[in-house]
Amino acid sequence: MIDKFLPTLEKFKQTEQQYIDYFSAKGEKDILSKVISNMKGTAEIQASQGVDAWLAYGVYLPAIERIFALHAGESEADFYSRTQYPQEIVEAYTLFDHDIATLIAADKYSRLHQHNTAVNTAIWPLNDAGHSINLNDYPARIKAKI
Repeated sequence: MIDKFLPTLEKFKQTEQQYIDYFSAKGEKDILSKVISNMKGTAEIQASQGVDAWLAYGVYLPAIERIFALHAGESEADFYSRTQYPQEIVEAYTLFDHDIATLIAADKYSRLHQHNTAVNTAIWPLNDAGHSINLNDYPARIKAKI
């Protein structure tokens, strides 16, 4: 059972709306693209310092990658076939129909662990019973260009 650091819409809906309002006010037409672009840009900066920022998203990485893939036009079936991520993990960390809220939750999770987790940690707990995900077990995952 996956129960560690699960997102809730109630916790992130207001922040999601703030992002939408902010970027809409700036005339942005594709807000999700803007958020994705910002995340990728941050990851590139960290990669220049030897950090695979994608690993810092931990249990949220599969959900992030699903959003990126679907937004880029990849089908859900092709995404799962390519990445081999367990669907139950992707779904556990996805706020369906709220991609921006999911990305915000992932960012908060990442920031929470930056101060007490070793850089480039690949193994992340899914519950307190010892079930975890090792992101290095998924060779097709998004990786920093270090």
